[in-house]
Amino acid sequence: MSKLEDLIEPFLTNTLSSPLVYDTTYKGVVTGLAFTTGDITVDFGNGVYNDHHYHYGYWVTASAILKKLDPSWSGMAQLETMVWTLLRDVANPNSDDAYFPKFRHFSWYLGHSYSHGVTPMADGKDQESTSEDVNFYYGMMLWGKTVNQAVEDLGSLMLRLNARAVRTYFLMTSDNTIHPPQFVPNHVTGIFFDNKADYATWFSAEKYCIHGIQMIPVSPINGLVRTTTFIQEEWDDILSKEAIVTGSDTTNAWLSLLLVNEAAINPADALSKLVTTAMDDGLTRSWALYIAASHRTESRLATSTCASPLCAAEFTTDDQVCLNPSWSSS
Repeated sequence: MSKLEDLIEPFLTNTLSSPLVYDTTYKGVVTGLAFTTGDITVDFGNGVYNDHHYHYGYWVTASAILKKLDPSWSGMAQLETMVWTLLRDVANPNSDDAYFPKFRHFSWYLGHSYSHGVTPMADGKDQESTSEDVNFYYGMMLWGKTVNQAVEDLGSLMLRLNARAVRTYFLMTSDNTIHPPQFVPNHVTGIFFDNKADYATWFSAEKYCIHGIQMIPVSPINGLVRTTTFIQEEWDDILSKEAIVTGSDTTNAWLSLLLVNEAAINPADALSKLVTTAMDDGLTRSWALYIAASHRTESRLATSTCASPLCAAEFTTDDQVCLNPSWSSS
């Protein structure tokens, strides 16, 4: 617990190397480096509202875990203020909020978020790391579980809708009819623009990166979108043939992500290699081994939840949802 609290402390006191500031133009919380350097690309473009649902999901999820495990922590009141602020920045349901827009990143029509912010793009807005998107709404649901039923319900609803969209549009099994048949064997869309799908990343042409970016952070909720069928096909057709896998390149940290994923279908092989493989810088070996050893796909949310009438009705299938969002608890 002390290690987690120490890691959260700089976020709590806003003493990170790139502190957060409030932007009055677009009404949101951004990292300050874009203003001090004049470079809108720093921090992945956070200053122009790129990737907020990716970046802030880590803080929200970690904070929810801390609040569950140590609710009496001395910094909890201040932490709550910070988390509520980030939630309002990304997924604010209140159209009367004078400081943040309503649902900045999430498209209720499409069922998924956009990662691109306010700068123009020739092919329209895009989404890349679906797993980080899922992580935000998972964290939102967990945070609500500790403090507010309506927030838990809204987070659960957005998580379910998002997961369905990811399984439909972003992670392709061989029976996918949404994309052209010659594109489906890629199994992941890469960068999903409004006007095209580009089997690529913003930072690397390596296939293990194109696929690995859809696996971070390693989390039990990834099983909600990464089905056994998908993992098996992706592994057999793409990942098992990658040089870092065939050559067991244990110095390449991306291999750790691929192996945790492989554990869903080949647990013995994956676990034996995870013991010595270099870890991704956002992943500890103990967590990787734990998730790999307890792998579950097709994760289900609680099937007996009674949702607040002010927020959402939660059903046992992903096809049935309704919404009347509010931060208010019933």
